[in-house]
Amino acid sequence: MGYSGSQSVAVAAIAAMITPALLILGSASLVASALMRMARVVDRARILAATAHEGTLDTMGVTTDQLRSWLESHARRARFTERSIAILYGAIVVFISTCLSIALDRAMGDSLSWLPVLLAVVGTILLLAGGAYMVAETRLSGEQINAEIRHALARLENGRP
Repeated sequence: MGYSGSQSVAVAAIAAMITPALLILGSASLVASALMRMARVVDRARILAATAHEGTLDTMGVTTDQLRSWLESHARRARFTERSIAILYGAIVVFISTCLSIALDRAMGDSLSWLPVLLAVVGTILLLAGGAYMVAETRLSGEQINAEIRHALARLENGRP
């Protein structure tokens, strides 16, 4: 039950095409995480915006300047997250292209072996950039929650709920 030469070449091509799937899976996982973070930013920004529109700053115990600062922080976080999502989706497209370029390279008699390597490197760079934007967003998130906690603790110390 031996394999003929063409079958083993086909198996090798399929195996090579599956390898970028791990990178696609990693990219998709990061996209899912970024989308969850974006949902949190949107939900919180909507609450703050509603507070501004309804004029109920007193109920939150914040000044107009504090609310403006928090909304601006959410806007920055949303931009970082949006960029990350776009870049990570780009990485997925590039990794899918890597799979297809492996098949194309095999069909062309291994004359395009540079193409899958180049695409894999580009995809990995996009993965790195998307991750970097998520790190930046996470830092902003940490700074923002710390500011909100400090504000709440200061209100408690002053005897205001």
